[in-house]
Amino acid sequence: MNVFASGAAVDGIETPLLALPVTSGDSRGAAFAAADAATHGKLSAIADEEGFKGKPGSKLLVHTSDLGARRMLLLGVGEAKDLDVMTFRTLAASAVQAANTRQLSSAALLMPEGSTDADSVAMAAQGALLGAYRYDTYLTQDVAPMPCEALTLVGSLEGSAQVIERSLAIADAVATARDLVNGPPADVTPVYLAKVAKEISEDGGLEYTVFDKAEIVSRGMNLLMGVGCGSVEEPRLIHMTYRPEGATDDTPSIALVGKGVTFDAGGYNVKPTGSIEEMKMDMAGAAAVIGAMKAISKTKPKVVVHGIVPAAENLVSGDAYKPGDVIRSLNGKTVEIMNTDAEGRLILADALCYAERLGVDRIVDLATLTGACLVALGPHTAAVYASDDEFASRVCAAAKGAGEDVWHMPLLQKLRPMLKSPIADMKNIGQRWGGSITAALFLREFVGDVTWAHLDIAGPAFADKSEGHVTKGGTGFGVATLVELLEGEL
Repeated sequence: MNVFASGAAVDGIETPLLALPVTSGDSRGAAFAAADAATHGKLSAIADEEGFKGKPGSKLLVHTSDLGARRMLLLGVGEAKDLDVMTFRTLAASAVQAANTRQLSSAALLMPEGSTDADSVAMAAQGALLGAYRYDTYLTQDVAPMPCEALTLVGSLEGSAQVIERSLAIADAVATARDLVNGPPADVTPVYLAKVAKEISEDGGLEYTVFDKAEIVSRGMNLLMGVGCGSVEEPRLIHMTYRPEGATDDTPSIALVGKGVTFDAGGYNVKPTGSIEEMKMDMAGAAAVIGAMKAISKTKPKVVVHGIVPAAENLVSGDAYKPGDVIRSLNGKTVEIMNTDAEGRLILADALCYAERLGVDRIVDLATLTGACLVALGPHTAAVYASDDEFASRVCAAAKGAGEDVWHMPLLQKLRPMLKSPIADMKNIGQRWGGSITAALFLREFVGDVTWAHLDIAGPAFADKSEGHVTKGGTGFGVATLVELLEGEL
């Protein structure tokens, strides 16, 4: 998908489809007014006849044979105040999707005056690529072509080429994360994740290393090995590193750690029918980190970034770990296994300890960690926990800038006793209540004194239906937030 900028007037743009944001007021907004003038009032007459009021999500296609724009797609956005930066991501996605539905090779989106800032342009570019996303690797029949290859943003957009290029790099990385989550677990194994990470590292000039089973065992990453020992697919610890040009020992550094359970059957606490079918998505945190590292190789922030992925399958076999086992972690703390389906925190624990030993200034982990987070925040919002409120605020601000929904949750120490074990340093699961919080408290035991944030992305990592720029399946949630976070000072 290509995205271009054009300063052409509405009556001068050549396109098979021109999308217009339309507000619900009497004027219907500046974009509609410009298009209506170009049609000498015909557009408003048709909109009136069709009863098009600009309600959010409403659409009306109008053929305009006397203009270079052969069709105009009216896209309702509601009140004028609702036409914000993030709206343009949805509008661009709608324009591209409409073009593909009608087998058109390109489309355009009118950016009205007052909405041609860099952020609006960036979101429109991102929406174009993500709106065109489709995972069709395994489809062999009845696959409709998607011919739309370009979206032109129309307006006063001087100097927007660099903004568009950066935004497309992020969107491409989000698409990579979506591909990883959507891929079948027989293919997307720990070894496959390592392969993709290596290819991205080689293409982007990143440092790369991977620990195989023998190295994981020899280093004492027993929690990662414990989760992975029930599968014939061996676990892996993946480490990608970006260093900005001229980096020194004083350059700020951060570790991004992503949970990579490539299929989660729950172990001996096996998941029931209705819960197990989508468990290929339990590596969405890993996908987000790998995707973010791909974007970072192009956006080039001024910080050292370590992308770390513990990857394993959580299956049932004679070799699988069991409830009641006690396993010693990389930092020496012992964990009593009370539930083998609370495995994500186990592989993260060893990876967080590994990250802490790198001497980084900050750590952020992402994981589809708990169903409790879904109960608390619903399917669209990730929970943010942090050891430092200021850093939590930075993460939340980055998410807002990236157009991803998060909510800062309390890291309540009064719930820590739920993790007490009579025979080990801690249990891997607490009581039912506050399950997302106790999972975060467990993770905190493995980051030492490093400033740390945890994103529980169990809800927004996977969508059960397409909506706007988000398509059904893996969403790539977290990639854009991580890139945005690294743009500022750590």
